[in-house]
Amino acid sequence: MTTMTSVDRFVINRNSEMVPQIPIENLYYLLCYAWDVTDQLNKVKVDGEHSHSLENLLASVLTNACERLLRRGLVQEYLFREQEVEGIRGKLNLAETLKSHRYRQGKTICTIDELTNDVLINQLIYLTLKRLVRLDSLDEKVKQKVRKTASKFPHLKEVNVTARTFDRIKLNRNNRFYALVLNVCKLIWQSTLPDKNKEGRYEFIDFTEDEFCMNAVFEHFLMNFCKQHCKGEYSEVHREHIDFKLTPYGMMFEEQEEEAFGVLPMMETDITLVNPSTNKKHILDAKYYREALVSKYAGTQKIRREHLSQILSYVMNQENPQKPETMNADGTLVYPTVNEDFDFSYTYGDTNHHIHVRTVNLNQPWQKIEERVKEIVKLQTMLVGL
Repeated sequence: MTTMTSVDRFVINRNSEMVPQIPIENLYYLLCYAWDVTDQLNKVKVDGEHSHSLENLLASVLTNACERLLRRGLVQEYLFREQEVEGIRGKLNLAETLKSHRYRQGKTICTIDELTNDVLINQLIYLTLKRLVRLDSLDEKVKQKVRKTASKFPHLKEVNVTARTFDRIKLNRNNRFYALVLNVCKLIWQSTLPDKNKEGRYEFIDFTEDEFCMNAVFEHFLMNFCKQHCKGEYSEVHREHIDFKLTPYGMMFEEQEEEAFGVLPMMETDITLVNPSTNKKHILDAKYYREALVSKYAGTQKIRREHLSQILSYVMNQENPQKPETMNADGTLVYPTVNEDFDFSYTYGDTNHHIHVRTVNLNQPWQKIEERVKEIVKLQTMLVGL
């Protein structure tokens, strides 16, 4: 994997204490796993010296990835446009030709398919580079590299970018190599806002402060990590829909029972790992919280009640006697941390189910993080009664 310089990051909490954050290089790896683009980790080099902040990291990744794109050649697509031409080219639009009366001069209106790189996928990348240039918090050396990279792009039409613009792009085997670049561009647009005090300039919003956003990143990281590294332990890695084991009663009519069933919510796991051949099943639930344990009375810390109830509900409601692995299923709450580690394991009553609470310390070398996640999946721990 790409070697990056470790950079310590800190925030100040309510008690004016310095609290460590996730190191920049680990954020990069997390994002690459979450975006399912780990195949590009060794291909896109990152300048660790200038990646001491999120905006500089994203800008460095983007410029280096763009250099690879430019060397490879920007993707091209056929675009259809209507044009007045001499004679006939492409598909003749007879109605428009007759209406214009230009046919008397030997000219026609035709629909022409033109192979061009002036397409949305390239336009978005170019506009993102231009947006970065107007980001004041970007280091000047990084900004110069952004300008240089942008200057290598051909003339591209400027389009209006909204929250849904990126959704219009569909990746396929011909443009799959754009995956990393597009994800970085999308994150940059989501994390930059117009500067209220400087017209035409932008300010960067630290997305790691958004627990909802980071929970999605951590969840997708775990899913894709398991798909890549845990196939030896589990043949199936996926999300699972689980129905509540509740049966309506007291209904006079069948329609009332159907309605009662219909209003029940469906549960969906973050990650379910299954190996039917060994009767093993493991449900992982990712929880991105600044504090993994919640403080209670007299300074004691407890597992969050709602989290424990959720993982128990998954495990108990997925039981199916016809599938042995469901009767032995384990459930694990996984919390990322940067300053504490703990492992708690419990048996549930007289069942074969085990419930675990685990942390992954993201403030350590990436190799250690990988080892820790593999350890969590394998569940090599002591168990105590619940």
